[in-house]
Amino acid sequence: MAAFTKPTTIPYFCDLEKLPAPLPTTAAIEAATGVLPCIHGPKYRRTVVVNGHFAVKYGTYVTDNEGHALLSLEKYPGVLAPRLYAMYRENGKLYLIMELKPGRQLSELWPSMSDEEMLDVAKQLRGIWDQLRSIPSPGGFSGVTGGPLEHRFFKWIEADPKITGPFGVEEDLSMALARRSHKNWEGSVRRAWMPEFFARNLPRALTNHPSVFTHADLQRENILVVEVSASQAGRRRLEVSTVVDWEDAGWYPSYWEYAACFVDFQWTDSWPEYVEYILDPYISEAAVLRLIRQDLDF
Repeated sequence: MAAFTKPTTIPYFCDLEKLPAPLPTTAAIEAATGVLPCIHGPKYRRTVVVNGHFAVKYGTYVTDNEGHALLSLEKYPGVLAPRLYAMYRENGKLYLIMELKPGRQLSELWPSMSDEEMLDVAKQLRGIWDQLRSIPSPGGFSGVTGGPLEHRFFKWIEADPKITGPFGVEEDLSMALARRSHKNWEGSVRRAWMPEFFARNLPRALTNHPSVFTHADLQRENILVVEVSASQAGRRRLEVSTVVDWEDAGWYPSYWEYAACFVDFQWTDSWPEYVEYILDPYISEAAVLRLIRQDLDF
């Protein structure tokens, strides 16, 4: 069993020889107009391109868990992730200055890809995730450095370790999902039938899974690919350049990676099929988590 990664002291700045150019100032970051896609409004989080060398994520909704994840993954070059150059706080915001990797989002290219290209990219991703899951676990279920889990299913208004973690055993993690459901039902005039169902059954339905390092947001928008030289047959070759958005990463049960992306499948194209090439499917656990998602997100 490995030990938890020791949290890096903030502010963090990498060695100067690792930088492709001088670090941008906070003013330059705030003024940047090259904005990368983000589901959050700019008031809470932005991701921008600065000086053609850096991708910078900053805002009040940015957490240091992503920075710690990137630093931890530097020891595993087979897990394609951006290098972290700096992490610091200023004016209530956290700034993550990262390597700008080339490529286009896999979601953008997917509709034009052939079956052969889809399978090739899926196999590349399988290699990345196999290496990710081979990282020795410290045991238990937590954020990268042993703190709370960052996935939205473990978030609540008040800090409650029985909901957020960390958790020593899987039963406690399962019960956290039931408690999170119960919070959703507080104030309702109806009896909390579904939270009671979860409390009775989740510890039995979600059990006996090892703790593995998990990205926790596997979707095509978080995968960048580049087109490399065409093969002799004249076919293009798409190569994964990096996986981004490690903010939810941590130590989760082995089913979580598959189940967490399963709950958001739209079933409008072939993506769910190819995810089965990337990850071993956990169908029963995914079905349970989808039921939980219906209760927590709606």
